[in-house]
Amino acid sequence: MTVTEVIGGVPVRDPFRWLEDDADPKVAEWQNRANAQTVEELAASPHAGAVAAAVRATFEDIMMSTAPERFGNNWFRKILPPGGTGVVLTVSDSPAGKGRVIVDPAGVGANATITGTYPSPDGTLVFAGIVKDGEHSYRIVNVADGMTVRDDFAPFTNMPFAAWMPDNSGFYFMTMAVTQNADGQVIGQNQIWWQPLAGDAEQQNLEFDHPMVIPVVSADGRWAAINASQVAVRPRWIRRVDGGEWIRFLPDATAMYRGIFVGDEYWAITDDVSGWCRLVAIPLDSFADEASWRELVPAREDHKLLSITQCGDYIALSTIEYGVMRLRSLDLTGRDVGNVPLPGDGAFGLFGLGYILALLAPIVAPDGNGCTFVHSRLDQGPAVYRADLATLSIEEIEAPAHVLADRDVRRFDAAGPNGSVSYWLMRKASTPLDGSAPVIAMGYGGFNVPEIPHYTAMAAAWTELGGIWVHTQLRGGGDRDKAFWEAGRMHRKQGTFDDLYAVIEDLHARGFAVPGRTGAWGTSNGGLLVGAAVSQRPDLLGAAVAQVPILDLMQMRKDPATLGIAMADYGNPDDPADAPVMHAYSPYHNVRPGTAYPALLCDAGADDNLCPPWHSRKMVAAVEGASTSGRRVRLRVRHGAGHNQMTSELLIQRDIEELTFLYDELTRPA
Repeated sequence: MTVTEVIGGVPVRDPFRWLEDDADPKVAEWQNRANAQTVEELAASPHAGAVAAAVRATFEDIMMSTAPERFGNNWFRKILPPGGTGVVLTVSDSPAGKGRVIVDPAGVGANATITGTYPSPDGTLVFAGIVKDGEHSYRIVNVADGMTVRDDFAPFTNMPFAAWMPDNSGFYFMTMAVTQNADGQVIGQNQIWWQPLAGDAEQQNLEFDHPMVIPVVSADGRWAAINASQVAVRPRWIRRVDGGEWIRFLPDATAMYRGIFVGDEYWAITDDVSGWCRLVAIPLDSFADEASWRELVPAREDHKLLSITQCGDYIALSTIEYGVMRLRSLDLTGRDVGNVPLPGDGAFGLFGLGYILALLAPIVAPDGNGCTFVHSRLDQGPAVYRADLATLSIEEIEAPAHVLADRDVRRFDAAGPNGSVSYWLMRKASTPLDGSAPVIAMGYGGFNVPEIPHYTAMAAAWTELGGIWVHTQLRGGGDRDKAFWEAGRMHRKQGTFDDLYAVIEDLHARGFAVPGRTGAWGTSNGGLLVGAAVSQRPDLLGAAVAQVPILDLMQMRKDPATLGIAMADYGNPDDPADAPVMHAYSPYHNVRPGTAYPALLCDAGADDNLCPPWHSRKMVAAVEGASTSGRRVRLRVRHGAGHNQMTSELLIQRDIEELTFLYDELTRPA
């Protein structure tokens, strides 16, 4: 059954190509048998009860731990109702109000979840998306009575980003289409459409140089833009909302210009002179003349400018300083008002993991001269705050549900082949640091996305069980300057993996951990990281969990949604310049017979079109057949789950099973 072919000039041997075919009854039978074995084993584990208790005691759905957002006189918020299994959208007349439900996915069916909600600027309408078993549906809801205004939208393959016009006449939205590039390769290409409140959508016939594009409309409703690239964002097209055609914006630029419209200027965080970024004001009537630009905040080492949002007469500037987030206030002249005192070193955004959207959208919600947001730390759950940007004061709107008062959190630096690597270690104060406690090192390191220390239910539960959790900031991520990102992407992707190995080796050198009790965990791009660690450095680990991973870098070309995103950080397997590099670290292709591999669990979503389950099937089959360690190699495919999109109850079940697997393997006798 082995298939051998040349991809991008590289001879590729693929013994488990047959496991890619979801429609093949033999594949379904193989998957069902493997999945059932995993479920049965983990349920029977002697540790399952203790793990389940720890997970349920500390669980929070951080993707849906959200800040109230003000639109007009209404406050919108996604919440998990007491006793509920799915998150709903509520509306209230105050940020702390209980609110009434206006979008409830339960009406669509079991396992349905909200994928996105976009209130109109005056707060009277909401465009909402819901997914169930991989099928997406969309609706516009009247906020006053909760009635659906229309739901006759095309079945897009993903939740589109949307940007309303200030008069509620409609919105621009992004959706993905399958197109061919100049070489005839099928890829995912996002498109921009105008959707009137009544009538059919109209595609905007604009040319883009990147598969990821996002529409935005200025806070005052005067300007619209189409941003491109999810890793180095800048507007490609702009137009006046009150008339005029789309015009190209900075057509010859190569630097990032991520920002917002402020009056008739575009305020941009840019890496045009320094990888740490500066903030500039670009007049829209003379943007081609750089001499007319104003520098508002100069670049400064170890101070990464992350995101800006206009809040009345002030600008909220979010930064990363020495690995944690800060909130800074500027006035509309660009004058530095000062820093808002935050509740400890951690992360903030519009939801518990909201800072990851800084590449695409603002991460705080304007409210007059202030803003609302969710803040958390490794040892404290998400809490809701309002910052006053004029007085530099902060108010707690909702206290954290979990405060891990007995945790010890420390920061360390490891020496790696490309420079220092920062990591945070969390444990119970009573957990020994002598190598006897099981350790999980997590990482991501990709797509210019920062990985700021924040509350995670898995970390809370793992440390409650007496384990040690290690949070890493790896090259390829957006935690530092542009050079830090570039040192872990495309042809330098190996830099991400080497950083993880440096952290684990540092843990071992300090005596905090030993290989047999060291685990690795990562999700999505972090799943690739884990797969690479298993195939490249099995000697460092006792167990690993790759969650919704990409593991076959060569065959990902067959899935347009995957390829359209992965080309921004990994490359194109059909490109002879990229293919040899990708093949050299592709986890599936680097599994070697006769190797003592750590225990491995590949955990996939049945309805995931970004990291489809076939990656996990093939990796499990390859490692299981090659390993000599006697450690378990298991597959878990979750029905009702997409790419980390699922109900809170399914998330709890996933945490329980993954931590049970890791606890079983990392506490077994040597």
